Amino acid sequence: VHPEEAWRTAAFGLYGFTQFTKSGFVEHAKKFREEDMQIRLDGKNCLVTGANSGLGYATAQGLASHGATVYMLCRNKERGETALNEIRSKTGNMNVHLEICDLSSINEVKSFATKFSSLEKPLHVLVNNAGLLEHKRTTTPEGLELNFAVNVAATYTLTELVMPLLEKAAPDARVITVASGGMYTEPLNTNLQYSESEFDGTKQYARNKRVQVCES
Repeated sequence: VHPEEAWRTAAFGLYGFTQFTKSGFVEHAKKFREEDMQIRLDGKNCLVTGANSGLGYATAQGLASHGATVYMLCRNKERGETALNEIRSKTGNMNVHLEICDLSSINEVKSFATKFSSLEKPLHVLVNNAGLLEHKRTTTPEGLELNFAVNVAATYTLTELVMPLLEKAAPDARVITVASGGMYTEPLNTNLQYSESEFDGTKQYARNKRVQVCES
């Protein structure tokens, strides 16, 4: 193991434990302002990618519970519908909608953005949450390494294509991209497709997350 790589891993282990685990969240939560947690989002349109599970599901549910109109962008229709019905039931908010798109396909992302833009509604919040960690190097039909396609290319493409809708909601518009503390284990690398060395999915994921921060 290269000394610099070992140092990065050790440093992240210590920093990550205090910042990115459940205990880190609990500590940060002590600084949350009560008035911020009670804010209403009625009339706000929010788009959340990867919204059928994990952080995306929790985000969609949280936004819906505060009255927002939420568009859940998911790859799997069946799992998406299950999540949609659960969130509607838990929050009582019927202004929660399901959109289907495979983010590994840039063509699908473009098609979705065109369809979504045709609604001509301002977009107040875009949450780029969908992510992928595939350990085996796989190339999409469009020629992109799969992790890069979902984590980087799709995130950038979707954000750029819905920018006019975000501008309609200005100055209230927000774009939130869910990165990862794991990015601290890898430096910024120009080998974006991970084609110049033996593939490591975990390292590629970390690199993708660092690129997301640079994009933001």
